[in-house]
Amino acid sequence: MTEQIDVRGDGRIVLYRRSDAPNAIYQVRLRVPGSNGYKRLSTKLSSRRDAEHFARNLYEELYFHVKDGGSLNAPRFGKAFDQWKKDCAKKNTTLKKGRWDDTIIRVEMYALDYFRDMPVDSIDKKEISAFIEWRYENYKRKPPSEDSLKRESTALRSFFRYLNENGSISKMPSFPSAITKKKYNRRPTFTQAEWKRIGRNLREWVKAGKSLGKWRDRFIAHQYFLILANTGMRIGEARTLKWKDLRSVETPDGQRMIADVSGKTGHREVVFQKGADVYIKRIYDLRREEENGHPNPDEPVFLSMKTKRPYTTFKRTFGSMLNYCGIPAETSKGTRTIYSLRHFYATMRLIEGVSPFLLSKQMGTSVEMLEKFYGHVITSEVADRISKTNTPHRGANHIEEQYPF
Repeated sequence: MTEQIDVRGDGRIVLYRRSDAPNAIYQVRLRVPGSNGYKRLSTKLSSRRDAEHFARNLYEELYFHVKDGGSLNAPRFGKAFDQWKKDCAKKNTTLKKGRWDDTIIRVEMYALDYFRDMPVDSIDKKEISAFIEWRYENYKRKPPSEDSLKRESTALRSFFRYLNENGSISKMPSFPSAITKKKYNRRPTFTQAEWKRIGRNLREWVKAGKSLGKWRDRFIAHQYFLILANTGMRIGEARTLKWKDLRSVETPDGQRMIADVSGKTGHREVVFQKGADVYIKRIYDLRREEENGHPNPDEPVFLSMKTKRPYTTFKRTFGSMLNYCGIPAETSKGTRTIYSLRHFYATMRLIEGVSPFLLSKQMGTSVEMLEKFYGHVITSEVADRISKTNTPHRGANHIEEQYPF
Protein backbone atom coordinates (compact mmCIF):
# COMPACT_ATOMS: atom_id res chain seq x y z
CA MET A 1 0.00 0.00 0.00
CA THR A 2 1.34 3.46 -0.90
CA GLU A 3 1.13 6.57 1.29
CA GLN A 4 -2.30 7.21 2.82
CA ILE A 5 -4.05 10.55 2.29
CA ASP A 6 -6.12 11.80 5.22
CA VAL A 7 -8.52 14.01 3.28
CA ARG A 8 -10.13 15.77 6.26
CA GLY A 9 -7.26 15.44 8.70
CA ASP A 10 -9.40 13.53 11.22
CA GLY A 11 -9.15 9.99 9.88
CA ARG A 12 -12.72 9.90 8.60
CA ILE A 13 -11.81 9.90 4.89
CA VAL A 14 -8.60 8.13 3.93
CA LEU A 15 -7.50 7.59 0.34
CA TYR A 16 -4.80 5.13 -0.66
CA ARG A 17 -3.53 3.21 -3.67
CA ARG A 18 -2.18 -0.32 -3.87
CA SER A 19 0.40 0.64 -6.47
CA ASP A 20 2.70 3.57 -7.25
CA ALA A 21 1.75 3.48 -10.92
CA PRO A 22 0.46 6.90 -12.17
CA ASN A 23 -2.83 5.39 -13.34
CA ALA A 24 -3.42 3.31 -10.19
CA ILE A 25 -6.96 3.51 -8.83
CA TYR A 26 -7.61 5.20 -5.49
CA GLN A 27 -9.31 3.21 -2.73
CA VAL A 28 -11.18 4.94 0.10
CA ARG A 29 -11.71 4.02 3.74
CA LEU A 30 -14.51 5.85 5.54
CA ARG A 31 -15.33 6.13 9.22
CA VAL A 32 -18.59 7.83 10.26
CA PRO A 33 -19.42 8.91 13.84
CA GLY A 34 -22.16 6.78 15.38
CA SER A 35 -21.31 3.66 13.37
CA ASN A 36 -19.07 0.68 13.96
CA GLY A 37 -16.17 -0.24 11.72
CA TYR A 38 -15.16 1.20 8.37
CA LYS A 39 -16.49 1.20 4.85
CA ARG A 40 -13.89 0.39 2.22
CA LEU A 41 -14.39 0.55 -1.52
CA SER A 42 -12.75 1.56 -4.77
CA THR A 43 -13.35 5.07 -6.12
CA LYS A 44 -12.62 3.68 -9.64
CA LEU A 45 -10.73 6.93 -10.23
CA SER A 46 -7.01 7.50 -10.80
CA SER A 47 -7.12 11.29 -10.40
CA ARG A 48 -6.52 12.35 -6.80
CA ARG A 49 -8.72 15.41 -7.20
CA ASP A 50 -11.62 13.40 -8.60
CA ALA A 51 -11.14 10.67 -5.97
CA GLU A 52 -11.24 13.25 -3.15
CA HIS A 53 -14.42 14.77 -4.60
CA PHE A 54 -16.02 11.33 -4.85
CA ALA A 55 -14.95 10.41 -1.29
CA ARG A 56 -16.24 13.65 0.25
CA ASN A 57 -19.62 13.26 -1.47
CA LEU A 58 -19.88 9.65 -0.34
CA TYR A 59 -18.93 10.59 3.23
CA GLU A 60 -21.68 13.24 3.38
CA GLU A 61 -24.20 10.76 2.03
CA LEU A 62 -23.20 8.12 4.58
CA TYR A 63 -23.06 10.64 7.43
CA PHE A 64 -26.74 11.52 7.04
CA HIS A 65 -27.61 7.91 6.31
CA VAL A 66 -26.11 6.83 9.66
CA LYS A 67 -27.71 9.79 11.41
CA ASP A 68 -31.10 8.53 10.19
CA GLY A 69 -30.48 5.12 11.71
CA GLY A 70 -28.64 3.42 8.87
CA SER A 71 -25.31 1.63 9.00
CA LEU A 72 -22.07 1.69 7.02
CA ASN A 73 -22.05 -1.91 5.89
CA ALA A 74 -25.67 -3.01 5.71
CA PRO A 75 -25.99 -5.92 3.24
CA ARG A 76 -27.94 -5.55 0.04
CA PHE A 77 -31.38 -7.10 -0.05
CA GLY A 78 -30.35 -10.01 -2.29
CA LYS A 79 -27.44 -11.09 -0.11
CA ALA A 80 -29.49 -10.75 3.09
CA PHE A 81 -32.31 -12.77 1.51
CA ASP A 82 -29.95 -15.64 0.69
CA GLN A 83 -28.82 -15.82 4.32
CA TRP A 84 -32.41 -15.59 5.60
CA LYS A 85 -33.44 -18.42 3.29
CA LYS A 86 -30.64 -20.62 4.66
CA ASP A 87 -31.57 -19.82 8.25
CA CYS A 88 -35.27 -20.44 7.59
CA ALA A 89 -34.45 -23.88 6.20
CA LYS A 90 -33.41 -24.86 9.74
CA LYS A 91 -36.89 -24.05 11.06
CA ASN A 92 -40.01 -26.16 10.66
CA THR A 93 -42.87 -23.70 11.07
CA THR A 94 -43.67 -20.02 11.37
CA LEU A 95 -45.18 -18.57 14.53
CA LYS A 96 -48.66 -19.11 13.08
CA LYS A 97 -47.95 -22.72 12.13
CA GLY A 98 -47.52 -21.96 8.46
CA ARG A 99 -44.48 -23.25 6.62
CA TRP A 100 -41.45 -21.01 6.20
CA ASP A 101 -41.35 -22.19 2.57
CA ASP A 102 -44.53 -20.22 1.87
CA THR A 103 -43.11 -17.10 3.52
CA ILE A 104 -39.88 -17.33 1.55
CA ILE A 105 -41.67 -17.85 -1.77
CA ARG A 106 -43.84 -14.77 -1.22
CA VAL A 107 -40.72 -12.61 -0.83
CA GLU A 108 -38.81 -14.40 -3.58
CA MET A 109 -41.50 -14.08 -6.26
CA TYR A 110 -41.43 -10.30 -6.64
CA ALA A 111 -39.78 -8.40 -3.75
CA LEU A 112 -36.42 -10.08 -4.29
CA ASP A 113 -35.98 -8.75 -7.83
CA TYR A 114 -37.47 -5.37 -6.96
CA PHE A 115 -35.23 -4.68 -3.93
CA ARG A 116 -32.26 -6.93 -4.81
CA ASP A 117 -29.51 -4.29 -5.06
CA MET A 118 -30.81 -1.93 -2.37
CA PRO A 119 -29.04 -1.81 1.03
CA VAL A 120 -31.57 -3.21 3.49
CA ASP A 121 -31.31 -0.19 5.80
CA SER A 122 -32.34 2.15 2.97
CA ILE A 123 -35.74 0.50 2.51
CA ASP A 124 -38.38 2.52 4.34
CA LYS A 125 -42.15 2.95 4.28
CA LYS A 126 -41.99 5.00 1.09
CA GLU A 127 -40.00 2.29 -0.71
CA ILE A 128 -42.35 -0.44 0.51
CA SER A 129 -45.42 1.57 -0.57
CA ALA A 130 -43.85 2.07 -4.00
CA PHE A 131 -43.26 -1.69 -4.25
CA ILE A 132 -46.90 -2.46 -3.41
CA GLU A 133 -48.09 0.06 -5.99
CA TRP A 134 -45.68 -1.47 -8.52
CA ARG A 135 -47.04 -4.95 -7.78
CA TYR A 136 -50.54 -3.98 -8.88
CA GLU A 137 -49.18 -3.52 -12.41
CA ASN A 138 -46.54 -6.27 -12.41
CA TYR A 139 -47.50 -9.93 -12.17
CA LYS A 140 -46.86 -13.22 -13.94
CA ARG A 141 -50.32 -14.72 -14.35
CA LYS A 142 -53.10 -12.51 -13.07
CA PRO A 143 -53.45 -9.18 -11.22
CA PRO A 144 -52.82 -9.59 -7.48
CA SER A 145 -55.74 -9.25 -5.07
CA GLU A 146 -55.50 -7.11 -1.94
CA ASP A 147 -55.38 -10.32 0.12
CA SER A 148 -52.42 -11.59 -1.93
CA LEU A 149 -50.53 -8.35 -1.39
CA LYS A 150 -51.30 -8.42 2.32
CA ARG A 151 -49.75 -11.88 2.51
CA GLU A 152 -46.70 -10.67 0.59
CA SER A 153 -46.44 -7.69 2.93
CA THR A 154 -46.63 -9.99 5.97
CA ALA A 155 -43.86 -12.18 4.53
CA LEU A 156 -41.72 -9.11 3.83
CA ARG A 157 -42.29 -7.96 7.40
CA SER A 158 -40.98 -11.34 8.65
CA PHE A 159 -37.82 -10.82 6.60
CA PHE A 160 -37.21 -7.36 8.08
CA ARG A 161 -37.92 -8.66 11.59
CA TYR A 162 -35.15 -11.21 11.01
CA LEU A 163 -32.78 -8.42 9.87
CA ASN A 164 -33.63 -6.34 12.92
CA GLU A 165 -33.01 -9.26 15.28
CA ASN A 166 -29.60 -10.09 13.78
CA GLY A 167 -28.47 -6.45 13.79
CA SER A 168 -28.44 -5.85 10.02
CA ILE A 169 -30.86 -2.95 10.53
CA SER A 170 -31.26 -0.83 13.65
CA LYS A 171 -35.05 -0.59 13.44
CA MET A 172 -37.98 -2.11 11.60
CA PRO A 173 -39.27 -0.06 8.65
CA SER A 174 -42.87 1.07 8.85
CA PHE A 175 -45.36 -0.65 6.57
CA PRO A 176 -48.43 0.95 4.96
CA SER A 177 -51.43 0.68 7.28
CA ALA A 178 -53.74 -0.17 4.38
CA ILE A 179 -53.09 -1.96 1.09
CA THR A 180 -55.60 -0.74 -1.43
CA LYS A 181 -55.38 -0.22 -5.14
CA LYS A 182 -55.42 3.39 -6.22
CA LYS A 183 -58.26 4.63 -8.36
CA TYR A 184 -57.59 5.24 -12.03
CA ASN A 185 -56.25 8.75 -12.51
CA ARG A 186 -54.46 10.51 -15.29
CA ARG A 187 -50.88 9.39 -15.07
CA PRO A 188 -48.19 11.98 -14.24
CA THR A 189 -46.01 12.49 -17.29
CA PHE A 190 -44.14 15.36 -18.97
CA THR A 191 -45.13 18.31 -21.08
CA GLN A 192 -43.32 18.68 -24.39
CA ALA A 193 -41.46 21.69 -22.96
CA GLU A 194 -40.28 19.61 -20.00
CA TRP A 195 -39.20 16.80 -22.30
CA LYS A 196 -37.15 19.23 -24.40
CA ARG A 197 -35.46 20.47 -21.22
CA ILE A 198 -34.62 16.89 -20.27
CA GLY A 199 -33.22 16.29 -23.76
CA ARG A 200 -30.98 19.37 -23.46
CA ASN A 201 -29.58 18.34 -20.07
CA LEU A 202 -29.21 14.55 -20.22
CA ARG A 203 -25.72 14.51 -21.70
CA GLU A 204 -24.42 16.99 -19.14
CA TRP A 205 -25.99 14.95 -16.34
CA VAL A 206 -24.10 11.89 -17.60
CA LYS A 207 -20.83 13.86 -17.75
CA ALA A 208 -21.36 15.15 -14.21
CA GLY A 209 -21.47 11.54 -13.02
CA LYS A 210 -17.84 10.97 -14.02
CA SER A 211 -16.39 12.69 -10.93
CA LEU A 212 -18.81 10.67 -8.77
CA GLY A 213 -17.78 7.35 -10.26
CA LYS A 214 -21.24 6.99 -11.77
CA TRP A 215 -20.58 7.70 -15.45
CA ARG A 216 -21.40 4.20 -16.74
CA ASP A 217 -24.56 3.83 -14.68
CA ARG A 218 -25.79 7.21 -15.88
CA PHE A 219 -24.83 6.48 -19.48
CA ILE A 220 -26.89 3.28 -19.45
CA ALA A 221 -29.74 5.04 -17.64
CA HIS A 222 -29.66 7.82 -20.27
CA GLN A 223 -30.30 5.32 -23.08
CA TYR A 224 -32.79 3.37 -20.92
CA PHE A 225 -34.92 6.46 -20.28
CA LEU A 226 -34.97 7.39 -23.97
CA ILE A 227 -35.80 3.84 -25.04
CA LEU A 228 -38.79 3.67 -22.68
CA ALA A 229 -40.00 7.05 -23.93
CA ASN A 230 -39.71 5.92 -27.56
CA THR A 231 -41.22 2.44 -27.28
CA GLY A 232 -43.75 2.41 -24.44
CA MET A 233 -41.99 -0.67 -23.09
CA ARG A 234 -42.68 -1.70 -19.48
CA ILE A 235 -39.88 -1.64 -16.92
CA GLY A 236 -40.03 -5.42 -16.43
CA GLU A 237 -39.91 -5.99 -20.19
CA ALA A 238 -36.83 -3.80 -20.55
CA ARG A 239 -35.14 -5.55 -17.61
CA THR A 240 -35.33 -8.97 -19.31
CA LEU A 241 -34.46 -7.69 -22.82
CA LYS A 242 -31.44 -9.46 -24.37
CA TRP A 243 -29.41 -8.70 -27.46
CA LYS A 244 -30.88 -11.73 -29.24
CA ASP A 245 -34.37 -10.21 -28.79
CA LEU A 246 -33.59 -7.31 -31.13
CA ARG A 247 -33.82 -7.19 -34.90
CA SER A 248 -34.28 -4.62 -37.66
CA VAL A 249 -36.86 -4.62 -40.44
CA GLU A 250 -37.28 -2.56 -43.58
CA THR A 251 -40.40 -0.41 -43.79
CA PRO A 252 -41.59 2.00 -46.52
CA ASP A 253 -40.14 4.94 -44.57
CA GLY A 254 -36.86 3.30 -43.57
CA GLN A 255 -35.41 0.78 -41.19
CA ARG A 256 -37.05 0.16 -37.80
CA MET A 257 -35.89 -1.79 -34.79
CA ILE A 258 -38.15 -4.45 -33.30
CA ALA A 259 -37.85 -5.90 -29.80
CA ASP A 260 -39.39 -9.23 -28.85
CA VAL A 261 -40.46 -8.72 -25.24
CA SER A 262 -42.18 -10.85 -22.63
CA GLY A 263 -44.20 -9.23 -19.89
CA LYS A 264 -47.34 -9.52 -17.86
CA THR A 265 -49.45 -9.77 -21.03
CA GLY A 266 -47.24 -12.42 -22.62
CA HIS A 267 -45.03 -12.11 -25.71
CA ARG A 268 -45.32 -9.27 -28.18
CA GLU A 269 -43.28 -7.23 -30.64
CA VAL A 270 -42.42 -3.64 -29.76
CA VAL A 271 -41.66 -1.17 -32.55
CA PHE A 272 -39.10 1.57 -31.87
CA GLN A 273 -39.80 5.10 -33.04
CA LYS A 274 -37.89 6.06 -36.16
CA GLY A 275 -34.26 6.77 -35.28
CA ALA A 276 -34.58 5.49 -31.70
CA ASP A 277 -32.41 2.45 -32.53
CA VAL A 278 -29.43 4.75 -31.91
CA TYR A 279 -29.94 4.37 -28.14
CA ILE A 280 -29.59 0.60 -28.39
CA LYS A 281 -26.52 1.00 -30.61
CA ARG A 282 -24.83 3.29 -28.07
CA ILE A 283 -25.11 0.58 -25.40
CA TYR A 284 -23.91 -2.07 -27.84
CA ASP A 285 -20.88 0.06 -28.76
CA LEU A 286 -20.03 0.46 -25.08
CA ARG A 287 -20.26 -3.30 -24.46
CA ARG A 288 -18.19 -4.02 -27.57
CA GLU A 289 -15.51 -1.70 -26.20
CA GLU A 290 -15.69 -3.23 -22.71
CA GLU A 291 -15.51 -6.80 -24.04
CA ASN A 292 -13.10 -6.01 -26.87
CA GLY A 293 -15.56 -7.84 -29.08
CA HIS A 294 -19.25 -8.51 -29.58
CA PRO A 295 -21.26 -9.20 -26.39
CA ASN A 296 -22.96 -12.55 -25.91
CA PRO A 297 -26.41 -12.63 -27.60
CA ASP A 298 -27.88 -13.99 -24.33
CA GLU A 299 -26.55 -11.03 -22.34
CA PRO A 300 -29.09 -8.53 -20.92
CA VAL A 301 -29.06 -5.21 -22.79
CA PHE A 302 -29.16 -3.22 -19.54
CA LEU A 303 -26.30 -5.05 -17.80
CA SER A 304 -24.87 -3.87 -14.49
CA MET A 305 -21.11 -4.46 -14.30
CA LYS A 306 -21.35 -4.65 -10.51
CA THR A 307 -23.79 -7.57 -10.36
CA LYS A 308 -23.39 -9.02 -13.88
CA ARG A 309 -27.19 -9.04 -13.96
CA PRO A 310 -29.74 -6.60 -15.38
CA TYR A 311 -30.09 -3.40 -13.39
CA THR A 312 -32.80 -4.02 -10.81
CA THR A 313 -34.01 -0.44 -10.75
CA PHE A 314 -33.08 3.03 -11.96
CA LYS A 315 -35.43 4.64 -9.46
CA ARG A 316 -32.86 6.77 -7.63
CA THR A 317 -31.02 7.51 -10.86
CA PHE A 318 -34.28 8.76 -12.35
CA GLY A 319 -34.77 11.08 -9.37
CA SER A 320 -31.21 12.37 -9.77
CA MET A 321 -31.85 13.07 -13.45
CA LEU A 322 -35.07 14.99 -12.76
CA ASN A 323 -33.36 17.05 -10.08
CA TYR A 324 -30.42 17.87 -12.38
CA CYS A 325 -32.79 18.90 -15.19
CA GLY A 326 -34.89 21.04 -12.86
CA ILE A 327 -38.04 18.95 -13.36
CA PRO A 328 -40.16 18.55 -10.19
CA ALA A 329 -40.96 14.96 -9.25
CA GLU A 330 -44.26 15.92 -7.64
CA THR A 331 -47.14 17.08 -9.82
CA SER A 332 -50.83 17.73 -9.27
CA LYS A 333 -51.50 14.28 -10.77
CA GLY A 334 -49.04 12.45 -8.51
CA THR A 335 -45.36 11.59 -8.35
CA ARG A 336 -43.39 11.14 -11.54
CA THR A 337 -41.71 7.75 -11.71
CA ILE A 338 -39.91 5.83 -14.45
CA TYR A 339 -43.38 4.68 -15.58
CA SER A 340 -44.01 8.32 -16.50
CA LEU A 341 -41.83 7.65 -19.57
CA ARG A 342 -44.30 4.99 -20.75
CA HIS A 343 -47.13 7.43 -20.10
CA PHE A 344 -45.27 10.12 -22.06
CA TYR A 345 -44.95 7.73 -24.99
CA ALA A 346 -48.69 6.94 -24.91
CA THR A 347 -49.68 10.59 -24.61
CA MET A 348 -47.49 11.70 -27.53
CA ARG A 349 -48.71 8.92 -29.82
CA LEU A 350 -52.36 9.72 -29.07
CA ILE A 351 -51.82 13.45 -29.57
CA GLU A 352 -50.27 12.60 -32.95
CA GLY A 353 -53.41 10.69 -33.92
CA VAL A 354 -52.28 7.08 -33.54
CA SER A 355 -55.19 4.66 -33.36
CA PRO A 356 -55.91 3.58 -29.74
CA PHE A 357 -56.35 0.03 -31.06
CA LEU A 358 -52.90 -0.03 -32.67
CA LEU A 359 -51.36 1.67 -29.66
CA SER A 360 -52.88 -0.90 -27.31
CA LYS A 361 -51.20 -3.66 -29.33
CA GLN A 362 -47.86 -1.85 -29.24
CA MET A 363 -48.02 -1.26 -25.48
CA GLY A 364 -49.50 -4.62 -24.48
CA THR A 365 -52.59 -3.14 -22.88
CA SER A 366 -56.27 -2.71 -23.75
CA VAL A 367 -58.15 0.11 -25.44
CA GLU A 368 -60.26 0.29 -22.27
CA MET A 369 -57.15 0.97 -20.16
CA LEU A 370 -55.99 3.62 -22.62
CA GLU A 371 -59.36 5.32 -22.35
CA LYS A 372 -59.25 5.24 -18.55
CA PHE A 373 -55.80 6.75 -18.35
CA TYR A 374 -55.56 8.84 -21.50
CA GLY A 375 -59.16 9.52 -22.53
CA HIS A 376 -58.47 13.25 -22.45
CA VAL A 377 -56.05 12.95 -25.40
CA ILE A 378 -57.70 10.23 -27.55
CA THR A 379 -59.01 11.80 -30.74
CA SER A 380 -61.11 10.48 -33.61
CA GLU A 381 -58.14 10.52 -35.98
CA VAL A 382 -56.68 7.13 -36.86
CA ALA A 383 -53.05 6.95 -37.97
CA ASP A 384 -51.77 4.60 -40.65
CA ARG A 385 -48.80 3.36 -38.63
CA ILE A 386 -48.06 2.90 -34.95
CA SER A 387 -44.74 4.66 -35.32
CA LYS A 388 -46.10 7.85 -36.89
CA THR A 389 -44.43 10.83 -35.21
CA ASN A 390 -43.77 14.50 -35.65
CA THR A 391 -41.61 14.61 -32.53
CA PRO A 392 -37.80 14.48 -32.81
CA HIS A 393 -36.39 11.32 -31.24
CA ARG A 394 -33.31 13.12 -29.82
CA GLY A 395 -30.93 10.70 -31.45
CA ALA A 396 -27.57 11.91 -32.71
CA ASN A 397 -26.09 11.05 -36.10
CA HIS A 398 -24.62 7.59 -35.68
CA ILE A 399 -21.62 6.23 -37.58
CA GLU A 400 -22.78 3.27 -39.61
CA GLU A 401 -21.58 0.03 -38.00
CA GLN A 402 -22.47 -3.62 -38.35
CA TYR A 403 -24.87 -4.88 -35.68
CA PRO A 404 -26.44 -8.32 -35.20
CA PHE A 405 -29.91 -6.77 -35.03
